[in-house]
Amino acid sequence: MDLYDQNFITRVIFTIASIAIAVGPTIADFNKTHATHPDWPGHARFHVVWQVLGFYPSAIIALIILWSRIPDFHYPYQLYIWMIYFFGFYGTFLITLFSMKIFDGTLSDKGGRIPFTFTFDRSSSLRLKGKNKVFPFNLFGQEKMIKVDENLFNVTTMALIVILTIIFVMKA
Repeated sequence: MDLYDQNFITRVIFTIASIAIAVGPTIADFNKTHATHPDWPGHARFHVVWQVLGFYPSAIIALIILWSRIPDFHYPYQLYIWMIYFFGFYGTFLITLFSMKIFDGTLSDKGGRIPFTFTFDRSSSLRLKGKNKVFPFNLFGQEKMIKVDENLFNVTTMALIVILTIIFVMKA
């Protein structure tokens, strides 16, 4: 079995990540929280729609990279090229996140998406359904409640899945 065939599960996981990069922002942004938000200027709405639609061609290219057999080409290089695409997407999210003060950005607006809430409380029972998650232990010896933006949670979760796949599943 060659490396292309050995990396079938890796390609499936990377395919899900590629599709999520296009479909996730479409679900999150083509609604009243972004593209049709009444308080957003028309030009900002134009840019968010353009940005989201721009994810589709790059996702298609990523899928072609993952699933094409290129003769006389060392297969893992295709996976490495895909990783440049994925971590480029994730990297630009992080750059935007850390530079929000420059352009007065926020992760959500009034009337926007509801953040995830993670509560760490030893006296509670485990709850993982919905956006309010409870863990029955204290964090650093204290009860804590942490609110995490939905975009940050989703992008980081997918990045962790990709990193774990690279470490434990991918064959090079």
